[in-house]
Amino acid sequence: MLKKQLYNLTVAYAMIAANSSAFGHVNIASENIFALGDDSREYLEGKSAFISLNLPHSCSNADHSQYFPTTDVVVVLPNSSALPSEFYTSDRDGNLFSANAVMGTKARVSRNWKRVKVVKATINPFYSHGEKTIDARAIKWLRGRVDNDHYDNLEIKTKLPKIDSASCIGELRVEVPAVQYCTKGYVTAWIGTTGSANFPADGPKLRLEETYEPYFKVVRDIVKNPYPATCPVDDKGNVIPETHTIRPTDADIDTFSDRHL
Repeated sequence: MLKKQLYNLTVAYAMIAANSSAFGHVNIASENIFALGDDSREYLEGKSAFISLNLPHSCSNADHSQYFPTTDVVVVLPNSSALPSEFYTSDRDGNLFSANAVMGTKARVSRNWKRVKVVKATINPFYSHGEKTIDARAIKWLRGRVDNDHYDNLEIKTKLPKIDSASCIGELRVEVPAVQYCTKGYVTAWIGTTGSANFPADGPKLRLEETYEPYFKVVRDIVKNPYPATCPVDDKGNVIPETHTIRPTDADIDTFSDRHL
């Protein structure tokens, strides 16, 4: 399950299709684009991740006969709700504190957009050179232009939580809703929910991905943090890891997905 151990990890948002074999969805690309087999959108606990949002094409109308350039992109981060106690941050003295799925998120400066905005607000507290109660809740790339003949990479950096050594947690699935705003009022909302008031259903100019949003996984470092002997195993003696999923609430999406905020 685990990929090579890196202190600086790179992930990328890419368009893949509704199925796993073709291109279409906005998603976190694999750590190694040529990887086969296990899901390669996996990054070790407690590390820093450099995340590249790949924007490979524009919005389209219902029959894909017309394409409309992307002018704004918004990513909503899942850090308002507390993770279970099995996930943590720590200080240099080994004292433990709560953690979020992404922490201390920053956006890279880009000249391709008039403004790259990091929207900060109250979050579930975590520790990083002191307790933090305010952090990035959304990243917004504003007033750019990416048509269907071009692509762009939008980069952020974030910190990942650690996993308690006494737990049987093996991975954290981190879901990160994203919204493309395009010319002529066209919008594609990769948000994985029907509960958003801002994006309630497909419409003439809105494409709603109600069952899908970009994601990546934070996985346990079983070399430095092996499972305890009390974890359940399968008939071959392999640990059956526990998993957890975190995503922004529908209210978070409605509050932070507006490109004008």
